[in-house]
Amino acid sequence: MESSLTKFKSRFEELLLRFLWRQWSALGVSGYARSDDPWIVDPEALLLFSTTVARKDPRLFDEILDWLSKNAARISLQRLNRMQKEFSFGEATLLAAIAERLSEKSEYAKWSALMRKTKRSASEPQALFEGVPYSGESDPVFLKWGWRRGSVENRGLSQSPRPDQPATFLFTLRSLWGRQARAEILAWLLANDSGHPAEIARQTGYFRRSAQQALNEMELSGHVRSLRFGREKHFALRHADWRFLVSWKISESGETVFPEWIHWPSVFEMLGRTYMLLQQPDLADASENLQAIEVKRSVDFTLLAKAGFPLQAAQLPAASGAAFLSAFHDQLAKLLG
Repeated sequence: MESSLTKFKSRFEELLLRFLWRQWSALGVSGYARSDDPWIVDPEALLLFSTTVARKDPRLFDEILDWLSKNAARISLQRLNRMQKEFSFGEATLLAAIAERLSEKSEYAKWSALMRKTKRSASEPQALFEGVPYSGESDPVFLKWGWRRGSVENRGLSQSPRPDQPATFLFTLRSLWGRQARAEILAWLLANDSGHPAEIARQTGYFRRSAQQALNEMELSGHVRSLRFGREKHFALRHADWRFLVSWKISESGETVFPEWIHWPSVFEMLGRTYMLLQQPDLADASENLQAIEVKRSVDFTLLAKAGFPLQAAQLPAASGAAFLSAFHDQLAKLLG
């Protein structure tokens, strides 16, 4: 008979994989229904998180590689590198293996920088997809970074991100302004009323000085304005002036609604901690109450509020034991869909 924790682990991993499929398919990965989520996908945070969780689904993992083989130039290596240093989710050696494979193409040569800062594992290589056999020799690039898997064969079915849905809004802005702070800053401003440069920098994944400089220059255009709140300078814009950027169906009322900005690194850090905790075999032998206590101790639900979800969603369920694990899953399922 399955324990409550085993059931929770299975349901939790299934929830994460469904969410990853939906997010990646919104960006152009082949093989799943398109997303109608109201928020912007953060491709750098999504890629980092996927290096851990997508190992549970070989098809998803390889479809991500396929997508990157066509769209890696759309990824901001600056943000990816900074995010990897700041947050504790993602598998560095797997990202290095992906980077080495991509850098074999001359147009993706800059990805090699991710390899140079990552140390290879000194332990014996482990299976990338646990319990999934393969024939033939191991892929040499992944084996070099400590992972055994079959050869990688891209199917070439991935597409570029479509501009007619909110999820890909960041790619639209990058196409117009390039892979630099201005694209993320504009996306954040369109999703919010106003903000201080320090908060905008934290939310968008750039240094405060870079965000401040970009905002000051954007203000000179006349389309971004500054507001004074005491001694602090905040920045805002008139959302109606940017309606031309909306390429998806707007609300029946005709109101221009820009996609939500979620600070996905905070969300993925919380989910990543939970995921890694559930991989510990000793936890399965503990009592249900102790299991729930360990999950509560490891999960910082306040990260959801910092990410942009409603405050009431950032409260741990008021339950214990198996009831807590079930309520915790249901709460995450409601948030992530």
